[in-house]
Amino acid sequence: MKTKILYTAFLLILLFQMSCTEPYEIETVNYENVLVVESTITDELKPQIVKLSRTSSLEDTSILIENNATVTVVSTNGDNFSFSQDNDTGFYISNQSFLARPNTSYTLNIVTQDGKQYTSSAVTLPPSVEMDDVYAERIISPADDKDGVQVLVNTEDPTGNAKYFRYEYEETYKIVAPYPSPYTAEIINFDDEWYTFDVILTPREPEIICYSTEYSTGINQTATTELNENRVVRFPVNYLSRLDAKMQTRYSILVKQYVQSVEAYTFYKIVKELGSVGSLLSQGQPGYVTGNMVSEANPNEKVLGFFEASSMTSKRIYFNYEDFGMEKPPYFVDCDVLVLDYRDNSTLDNDPNEREAIFTYLSYFNYQVIHLVQNTIYTIAKPECAVCTSFSSNVRPDFWED
Repeated sequence: MKTKILYTAFLLILLFQMSCTEPYEIETVNYENVLVVESTITDELKPQIVKLSRTSSLEDTSILIENNATVTVVSTNGDNFSFSQDNDTGFYISNQSFLARPNTSYTLNIVTQDGKQYTSSAVTLPPSVEMDDVYAERIISPADDKDGVQVLVNTEDPTGNAKYFRYEYEETYKIVAPYPSPYTAEIINFDDEWYTFDVILTPREPEIICYSTEYSTGINQTATTELNENRVVRFPVNYLSRLDAKMQTRYSILVKQYVQSVEAYTFYKIVKELGSVGSLLSQGQPGYVTGNMVSEANPNEKVLGFFEASSMTSKRIYFNYEDFGMEKPPYFVDCDVLVLDYRDNSTLDNDPNEREAIFTYLSYFNYQVIHLVQNTIYTIAKPECAVCTSFSSNVRPDFWED
């Protein structure tokens, strides 16, 4: 394993020495407890975020959040922005909204709970470039085992000042429960000797329509330095298989484009080449890549991560599976409906014990009653198929368009 990592590191160093971007030092390491810093401040007026953690071993997939740090961002125009740790995510969020401004340098300062101080190099905001177009196309490529919808981006900077781009996205999709339940069920008066019980059904407004939002992971970036024109054309941002349940009703994607400095682009490119499939916070330790964070007390101390300022633009699109001539994708889970009779509690071989089944499905698997006949025959389904809030939210996003 160590030999493979050294070989990968050697190839990467050679690659970046030959490229137009500046090479970064890569070092193979045994497991060390190293501070990980991940932060991009943008030209959006919003609470900015700094993510701090500690490295984990390759075998450990958990995220070791760095708690109780003091975090500030200082600018050359005299602004000083303080951050507080969020109890839910563990991230450090600025106490006030702010944006990165052109022609201004920003520095990230961190003091960990054990008193160690870390500082970034000064970073400035790259030029802002609007995305020309975000669009989706049906692709069928047997060679790549693909049949679905590809989301693509076109961007052009006629000035030639912006050459490095990174992309993230937020996908939101509408969910319609196929077998909505008009009841909440409660089991009372259970007798374990005779296996009898009462089911109390209380009418409720069926929870049929929900919305879910998911965020992109990984590092997705491109550069125009080796192209004849300073244009990003048909860059793939996200792919959805024709069987992806996210497209079952209606789908939306918000694509975010970040213009990067050459230093930030190179750092994240190496991290991705070394095998990171998520963010810096989620990777183990295949190797060490020098970023722009240093320890004040010990410049030789390893610190993994990068603090960058980036201009951001975004565009949102909507589409349905019908827009691409596809059949409706299957639902998120199999929705087999069960019809069970409370009166059937036979102990004969090969006969179904339906009364016990009703109790088990309702009590232990949270199945929902979608229909009742003569107070004895229950039609039930999985909670995901009957109550969409069992795995999503029925709050309609403000931006949503049907």
